Amino acid sequence: MLPYFVYNQINLGPLTIYTWGFFVGLGFLLGFWLILYQAKKKELDSSKMFNLFILIFLGALIGSRLGYVFQFPKYYFSNPLEIFQIWAGGLMLYGGIFGALFLGWLYLKKTKLDFWLIADLIAPAAALGIFIGRIGCFLVNEHQGAVTNLPWGILWPDGIIRHPVAEYLAINGLIMFFVLWLLKNKFKTPGRLFIIFLLWYGLSRFFLDFTRANDTPLADPRYFGLFTSQWVSLGIILLWITLFAKKYFYAKLKTGLWK
Repeated sequence: MLPYFVYNQINLGPLTIYTWGFFVGLGFLLGFWLILYQAKKKELDSSKMFNLFILIFLGALIGSRLGYVFQFPKYYFSNPLEIFQIWAGGLMLYGGIFGALFLGWLYLKKTKLDFWLIADLIAPAAALGIFIGRIGCFLVNEHQGAVTNLPWGILWPDGIIRHPVAEYLAINGLIMFFVLWLLKNKFKTPGRLFIIFLLWYGLSRFFLDFTRANDTPLADPRYFGLFTSQWVSLGIILLWITLFAKKYFYAKLKTGLWK
């Protein structure tokens, strides 16, 4: 089994680096570099891509904080000033994804860049960012897992062996990155790669969240037996199924295969 540990910060002389924030920032920077690398090959305007990155970063920051706040409405409505205390912790990945998508969509609409083309560039970069950011989660051990007897479980200070949730999420992000990178030139229709990213993350996150603790003080709130992230995952999955069914049935009707 793995021993319990927490590396909240790295001290380099007078400089203090906060581990989780460092890896989240590193994930954003490497993801942006990967987007620029792909954009140059497609001869896209680098200045527009830089502006897009700034808006995506802001959207992700605001969205992830609001997503977390909405999970604890009573507390933050009673303490509204703490909503702005991002340094105190509390971000939600899904909120960041939707916030980044919203501001990114507004910018792409204004600059008349192809949303789905850019979304395909972002997909592998987002997966890479998730992997690197989850390394930070692993090092600070902020996600308490459900009880397990698997040999790779973490022995927590309370003497209970728990699932290494952050490690699962990090490995999932790494595998997703490699698969998306291999598929990035396989589709002629823009948007397919990004849709695969959303569906993959939605499915994997829904099932992986069952390895989280749900009955401890560190557990996220649940509604009707599921975590908020699981409900969002279900929404993404159902949306994909609806769009796929609509497109499939429409194609059948259009080609006259159904009469």
